[in-house]
Order: sequence, then C-alpha cells, then structure tokens
Amino acid sequence: MTDMAREPAPLADAWAWWEARRLRYNLALAAAGLVAYGLMLVVLLSAGKQPWVDWRGGVSMTLFLGTLYLLLMGAANVCYLAGVALEAWMRPADPARYRARAYRLGLLGSIALPFAVPAINLAMVIGRVG
Repeated sequence: MTDMAREPAPLADAWAWWEARRLRYNLALAAAGLVAYGLMLVVLLSAGKQPWVDWRGGVSMTLFLGTLYLLLMGAANVCYLAGVALEAWMRPADPARYRARAYRLGLLGSIALPFAVPAINLAMVIGRVG
C-alpha cells in the first residue's frame, strides 16, 4: 500500500479519541498546579521568606493565582486541540500510535510547565545563598 492509497482515520474518530481523554488531561493539569503551588511555598518558607503578611493575604494571593491558573488551563485546552489538527494534517499511517505518543508528550509538557515557577524560585534562592 502506497502513501497515496493509505486511508486516514476519520476526523470524527480522532475527535472522539482526544475528547475521551480531555478530563484526564485537565485533572492532571489541576493536580500539577496544586503541587507546584505547594512546592513554591515550601521553597519560599525554607528560604526564610514570608509568602504573605497574614492569612488574608494568603487567601487573596491563592485566589488570584488560582484564577490565573484556570485561565492558563483554558489556553492549554485550546492547545490540546493541536493533537486533532495535526493528526488531520499529517494523516499518520498508524493513528493509534500517533495518538498515544502525541497525548503523552503533550501531557508531560503541560504538567511540567507549572513546575517552572518553583524551579525559578529555587534557583533565585540558591543564587542568593551561593
């Protein structure tokens, strides 16, 4: 079978596959955000920095950062559509393999991104100490 004769997976099939995993993707993003926020607090507190002055400051900062993170999760969900779009454009010979790899790569990149904030804070703390 030549490349020209290969039949791409229907777009509806691709859409259904990606949408069936969207909830799992969003739950992983939410968990990564919570853990990254906790790590950021641990880094700041272990360096002797006060993240906020009182409990009201803590609540307002947490609500602000949580709202900002929800907006970023919305942007990540728009980027999530790239999986379907790229599949329709590339027409991989093995759609199941493409989907599994693309999903895993996108998920790992998406859950790694929130950890950049505590990593940057840790680098700043180490830079001041060292």
